[in-house]
Amino acid sequence: MPEPTSPPAEQAVIYVGAASLSIVIGYQEPNHGFVEIEHMDRPLPIARDIFRTGTVTRSTMEQAASILRDYLRSTKEYGISLEAIRLYNTNILSEASNHEIFLNRLQVTTALTARLIDDGDMTRLVYQIARRVLEKNPKLAEGNTFVSHIGPGNTRALYFKDGRLEAYSNYRLGIFRAREAVASGDGESSHHLLHLEEQIRGVVDQLEQDYEHYKMNHHVAIGAEIQSVAPLLAAPKQGACRLNESELLRYTTKLAKLSPDELIRQLHTHYTGGEGIVPALQTNLALARRFGDETLWVPHGDFQKELMQDLVTARPRTAMFQEEVMQAACEIGLRYKTDRRHATHVSNFAQQLFRELQHMHALEPRYELVLRVAAMLHEVGMFISPREHHKHSLYILLQTEIFGLSTAEREMVALLARYHRRYNPEPSHPHFADLSREERMIVFKLAALLRIADALDRSHTQRIKSIQLRPEGSRLTILTPGIEDTTIEQIAINSKCDIFREIYGYEIILAQP
Repeated sequence: MPEPTSPPAEQAVIYVGAASLSIVIGYQEPNHGFVEIEHMDRPLPIARDIFRTGTVTRSTMEQAASILRDYLRSTKEYGISLEAIRLYNTNILSEASNHEIFLNRLQVTTALTARLIDDGDMTRLVYQIARRVLEKNPKLAEGNTFVSHIGPGNTRALYFKDGRLEAYSNYRLGIFRAREAVASGDGESSHHLLHLEEQIRGVVDQLEQDYEHYKMNHHVAIGAEIQSVAPLLAAPKQGACRLNESELLRYTTKLAKLSPDELIRQLHTHYTGGEGIVPALQTNLALARRFGDETLWVPHGDFQKELMQDLVTARPRTAMFQEEVMQAACEIGLRYKTDRRHATHVSNFAQQLFRELQHMHALEPRYELVLRVAAMLHEVGMFISPREHHKHSLYILLQTEIFGLSTAEREMVALLARYHRRYNPEPSHPHFADLSREERMIVFKLAALLRIADALDRSHTQRIKSIQLRPEGSRLTILTPGIEDTTIEQIAINSKCDIFREIYGYEIILAQP
């Protein structure tokens, strides 16, 4: 008779969002993912503060601290240790001039490390929600599906063709950003509403311009506000509610006429969350109209709760997601007219080096994707000038969002492009100097691999089709089947392998099998 297994331990995730502070308590079920036990949500005007004053106000800090103390008392009742609690903050918090003070206050209050979600993290979370909708609805997965996410500070767009991501964009205009940008002392005046419409029109115009050449069969609208309203207008099927555009217009017009108190009573929401509902619906409607969509597909479920569950489960990046990140990187490379064949070849070699030399570098698997993206984009600086193009690559990549990568990962990609040739990293170098000791060592290890991968295609002709690695004593022999003369590549390796030799302690020799 098998021994009874102990129940899984409870854990919690706390999320400081744009308009509320929430907690989800539950446990991991091997075959069913995260199982929720309790969910609590309290209003907190983070977005209103940031987009109105540029800071998190003192009263909001005090309110957040009080809520967090209440939440921690709840976790103690479940016997959840601090090690099993994660604390995350909305990506728009980074725009507050005092965000570090706020994060420190949260850490002092809770003794938890307050993690800040950045734009790259949020994009990945939105992608995961979109991917689940496509998986549940074959009709959406098989067609040309446009996905929009109207968030508190940003608007994101993803375009899927036959279930694969083909295009992505991010715009600095969201519900609360637009609302507070045109806020006036006289409340919802006609002047205020006119400017709000202009703000909405601006992002819709940009989206139309960027996606006018893409064929669209379906439009999926993601966001906390529209997802909260959708079940009131249509019953969910296959993981989504299908909303008629004309019906959504009538409902939005009705809500727009309500006072804030009436809106709260009708939708059973809190004031800070209710502020963004009408602008969100208006933006989604304007976008649907511009693209000629008679219907909108809206994921069924609580957007913020789903986001929190994704954070607590920390789902690994799937192979499909990684390839879509690489496709997005490839599109960036094309934009800057890089040598695509060379970039792809170097990226493949870099991936092989990372995998087969894992026993040497001992890095987490997630850095493989960082290395591959850096290899794909290491020469984007050539677009500005071949002279010192590695420095130009650093500048371009620091200013370019890369789909699926966090800000920290993108900065590492930029540094790897900076150090793929010429000078070695120095503690005084800008951006490298900002890294921790551990992060600097990661850059050294990855840059050493990237240099070898790049040297193996020194001629940009891909004449070395494949390689085999043979570590022997203090020497790493790289076998190049079918290539007898590797003089050019060996010279390139000799001139660039100093980091590899210092970090790993191996000389690199090219040879025939």
